[in-house]
Amino acid sequence: MIHFEDNVRASFFPALLLSAGCVFMVLASGCTTSALRQKAAPVATAMEKTLAELSLKQLDQAALFFRVAFDKSLESWQGADDQLLAGCQVSGEKAENVLAEVRPWLDRRAGEEARRVVEAPKTYRLPIDEEACSQDCSCGLGLRVLEAAELEKQSHSRVKDLKKLRSKLEAKAELISAERAEFCAETMTWICTSGLLK
Repeated sequence: MIHFEDNVRASFFPALLLSAGCVFMVLASGCTTSALRQKAAPVATAMEKTLAELSLKQLDQAALFFRVAFDKSLESWQGADDQLLAGCQVSGEKAENVLAEVRPWLDRRAGEEARRVVEAPKTYRLPIDEEACSQDCSCGLGLRVLEAAELEKQSHSRVKDLKKLRSKLEAKAELISAERAEFCAETMTWICTSGLLK
């Protein structure tokens, strides 16, 4: 005769083994999923590594450089592959592709800089020479930072001054001619030996 305890044991141990098996499978699948995630993590490209090493000012200079190179390729009767800018051979297609990679980095870094404006508005200084920015074509960078700071949403006492500065930089940026932008781009010789053209 089978006792009640024997019935309990008979049904308990298979259930225990089944539970242990399920736990093992869940853990194993979790480990596998984790391993797959690690393998699938995106690897930074050479361009991304180069962009990550550039300062905010360098990113702005690169954006100007490749925009001028692209504009020149459109205007040239020689063809898009025959453009020489600041001692560098830059095709219109190359300029367009690099510019598309530079802009998101520039926007992200300008946003980071804008947070500094908000955190310390009384002591913050823009990473440009506000008076001479039309000479080195950097007014747009200061303007980009102040626009990203969303001054209308701020309530500190210096907002009025920063808004005036933003208007001043906007006016200066609009006055920078295509010829001046080209001159500025031609002074950015560091780009020729950077990873941006490799």
